[in-house]
Amino acid sequence: MGKMGGSNRAKRSTAPPFWPIHRKEKEFTIKTSPGPHSKDRSYALGVFIRDVLHLVTTYREARFVASSGKVRVDGVVRRDLNFPVGLMDVIEFDGLSKVYRLVPRNGKPLEPIEIPVEEKNLKLCKVINKVTVRGGVIQYTLHDGRCILDKEDLALKVGDTCLLEVPSQKVINNVAMKKGVWALVIGGALAGLQGYIEEIKPGTFTRSPMATLTLGAESVDVPTSLIMPVGGDKPFIYIGG
Repeated sequence: MGKMGGSNRAKRSTAPPFWPIHRKEKEFTIKTSPGPHSKDRSYALGVFIRDVLHLVTTYREARFVASSGKVRVDGVVRRDLNFPVGLMDVIEFDGLSKVYRLVPRNGKPLEPIEIPVEEKNLKLCKVINKVTVRGGVIQYTLHDGRCILDKEDLALKVGDTCLLEVPSQKVINNVAMKKGVWALVIGGALAGLQGYIEEIKPGTFTRSPMATLTLGAESVDVPTSLIMPVGGDKPFIYIGG
């Protein structure tokens, strides 16, 4: 009888280019399972533990750490090494004083940064969809797969950002995609750069909406899909510099 279910491994040659793994040293690596982030913009949890943070040296050691319930992602224990971790996720380990947040840096879509322990329950989430559900309540879909119901008249729009308390998903603050706010580039060659939004240019039939960002002494146009508002005159939480 053949094996039921899919494989839990993938070829290293097809892994996302920002994964810090040796492509030709071995044939396979840990496969990212379906989850809150796409496989092209996330790390498999096992890869993050072993190859990014170098907390362990082998898959077996990573499996022991995770299966022991010592890994939390956004405040929730995760035991699956295939679980995808991505943009703005907060990862902590029992017995380790350091807490990490995944942010874009140096042109890469994801890099871990150490954050203050008091911020481990805070997370920025971008609104990517907005629908009306039963009872006339507005439901917002966030970039990490979360859905929140608007019971407090938040009046958010697609592209806006929420500051959430995790894992409760309580909305602490929010910022609109508009002129004058501080924003972070989350994709493309400029990933990780931060600056003020000078102008929002509406999209056309052939071009997506664009935002003009002030990056130091320069200004650049970036698609709004690659921009995340993160605060007013400064980010709500620490996201690196």
